[in-house]
Amino acid sequence: MIDEDDRRLQRKPSRLDYLASKGQKLDIRAHQRTYQGAYVRTCLGCLSFSLLVMKLFSREFMPLGMVYQIYALVLCLASYLRSRNLDLYFINFNDPNWYNNYEVVQTEAEPQSSEDVQGSDKYYYKTSGNIVLWLTVVGILCYIVLFVLLARM
Repeated sequence: MIDEDDRRLQRKPSRLDYLASKGQKLDIRAHQRTYQGAYVRTCLGCLSFSLLVMKLFSREFMPLGMVYQIYALVLCLASYLRSRNLDLYFINFNDPNWYNNYEVVQTEAEPQSSEDVQGSDKYYYKTSGNIVLWLTVVGILCYIVLFVLLARM
């Protein structure tokens, strides 16, 4: 029998256990370091700058600090969502039901069914283009708001 202390100390299986090769696990860990590292570091930098602006300068600069705080929170949210859903970006074409399990946009170059894909280690990696576009739009909007706020001072 496993007592309560041993059950509490058991390690849960990783979400990455289904990946076949060590290279894929290494790629996933590198992406996790990127999204939990670079995005969070940028988020903390923006938050610290916003606190600096809000504490050191007069009340007139409070909206500028708030813009940086909102930008930092959006970065933090993007980092969390991207790192949480990272394992969804690898599609195993060897699974007979891969086509039904993932949202894949059909183009002329893509296969019609799972039987059309041959090979043992074929995986599809979806890039982070959507998040990059959203962060670009949010960044541009923040700069526009900053320019408007500075022009009104």
